[in-house]
Amino acid sequence: MVEFNLWKEAFIFATLYSFGIIVACFFVTKLGCKMIEQLGVYPSKTPIIQMSIFLKLVVLEILTFIYLIVFFQIYSVKL
Repeated sequence: MVEFNLWKEAFIFATLYSFGIIVACFFVTKLGCKMIEQLGVYPSKTPIIQMSIFLKLVVLEILTFIYLIVFFQIYSVKL
């Protein structure tokens, strides 16, 4: 049986991956709370508020995707 001896590397990998995902989730939560608060104050401006949050979410998703692609390129195994 083969012994797994890369616990340190696996922990670092999982930590960095989780950090990227958790940071993105934190910002999505903050944007959602901001949107709900603005909708409560200005209910007639719903489309404008949603579009402003949507554009920020698109930028956040692009940045998260780039982070994951860079992460994959750094940690992928070259055969």
